[in-house]
Amino acid sequence: MKSDRRPLSPHELAAAAVLADLSVLTVVMARLTPFAALTSVLGAIPYAILARNHRGRVVLTAFWVGLILTFLLAGFGAATQVVVMAIFGFVAGRASRGGHGRIWSVGMSVLLGWTVVSGLTVGFLSLFSDFRRLSFESALVQVDGASVALERLGLGALGEPLVSAAEWTVDNWLIGVPAFQLGISIFLALFLRRVAGPTLALVARSTAGERPDVEVSPELLDQLTAPGLTVVVGQNGSGKSTLLDALARLGAADDLGRIGGIAVIGQRPESQIVGARVRDDLAWGLTEQPSNEVIASALDRVGLAGFEQAETTALSGGQMQRLAIAGALLRRPRLLLSDESTAMLDPQTREVVRSLLVEVAREGAVVHASHLDEDRAIADRVLDLDASPRPTMIGAG
Repeated sequence: MKSDRRPLSPHELAAAAVLADLSVLTVVMARLTPFAALTSVLGAIPYAILARNHRGRVVLTAFWVGLILTFLLAGFGAATQVVVMAIFGFVAGRASRGGHGRIWSVGMSVLLGWTVVSGLTVGFLSLFSDFRRLSFESALVQVDGASVALERLGLGALGEPLVSAAEWTVDNWLIGVPAFQLGISIFLALFLRRVAGPTLALVARSTAGERPDVEVSPELLDQLTAPGLTVVVGQNGSGKSTLLDALARLGAADDLGRIGGIAVIGQRPESQIVGARVRDDLAWGLTEQPSNEVIASALDRVGLAGFEQAETTALSGGQMQRLAIAGALLRRPRLLLSDESTAMLDPQTREVVRSLLVEVAREGAVVHASHLDEDRAIADRVLDLDASPRPTMIGAG
């Protein structure tokens, strides 16, 4: 299989960053519990979700983000748990994606997880004897704490064998550590299938598009992606947003946010802003940074001239929407998807945004979903999702 070396899209970067942060939070908080190793298993679920829905480069990016943040926040020991959770989460996600069974999950967990983690552990402990001594002392303290907790729960009979097993592992660590980690690897593979399974199943259903059904025939797709402005109308729940989401997926998700690709603006532009300054937000996710002149030109076209260094948090709702359109203009999209982008604006700003949509439509295709009757007036075509028996395209003019 050919390796996918395409740069990460803004969507992929955002997914990697958010889920890596969630994993870091889980691992760091687990350090405060008496069963830290078991609790931190939950940190593998974000990596499983990424592996279920994204290519390997996204998971790798999230891994490095999680590893660095955990090391800075909680030290080396917690960072090593990120390595374990990323590997086992990756296997769980790929098992869900490919529909693999328990045997495949355990086998791949041993092959990828146990061999890597055990090899690194034994090598590190062999090289650094002082660290080995401190690690074993810390492990024995944790086991003693777990034994006390078990006794208080009325399970004291399990505590003594647990302590004895830990002491034997420390005394015979060249054999005991790999053997212990093999057992843990099998346990983690099975535990993650059990714990992460419902979450991954929910993710699978949500990404499969279980929303109001909107048929996108080849003929309809050709009309929607033809140059000009198509306004999609229909009652709430008719599937306007679903249609736009389907168009984004049909085009190719990796085109999102790229030059000449697909651009999306929504009803609440603040949810799309990622840069602290206007200029940073416009350039975010682009492999080649635009020049100052290009940035200034895009802002001037939307009435934000001189806003390059303005903080995005200080912008009004209308200015944020103009910024979102400036980002689209900057990327010269072949397809702009606008999901109720005029709905939350005051009448004056709404007219400005409508004019900008018309301007973008002169250079490519724009699909604008709206429940406002006034938006029909700017359309080259109107798609009525309430029409029966199927959506009807109406030429405007």
